[in-house]
Amino acid sequence: MMAVMMSYGGFKFNIDAAAYNELVRTWQWRWQSQSRIGQSDLLQFTGKAANKISLNGQIATLFREVGTRQIDKLARLGDEQKPHLLVSGLGDILGYWVMIDLSESNTKFVSGGLPRAQSFTVELAFYGNNLQNP
Repeated sequence: MMAVMMSYGGFKFNIDAAAYNELVRTWQWRWQSQSRIGQSDLLQFTGKAANKISLNGQIATLFREVGTRQIDKLARLGDEQKPHLLVSGLGDILGYWVMIDLSESNTKFVSGGLPRAQSFTVELAFYGNNLQNP
């Protein structure tokens, strides 16, 4: 049985195949600076940036025949160039998110050049709670 940690579109992060071991959430508030002679800069709030989630994880490619294609599946979602629904492993709907960055690292190679271990980092940015009115 797969223990799903989170799903993004049709991709499931789970303990048995593509598990993340770190989830980092980022919030940003934008403040524009206006220089003033002889005084501190004047700051004006210009808006909130999109929330971001970064997932760092590991894939044991030989475990339960997981294989080396998990990250490729995730990359195909990014290639679709559209927002996907993000759902927690508890079923909480987190809204629609876009993939803005994906990186992969391969180590511990076996014959044929296949990696026994893959590390990945994927960064998602919040798009909106629905597609019609983000």
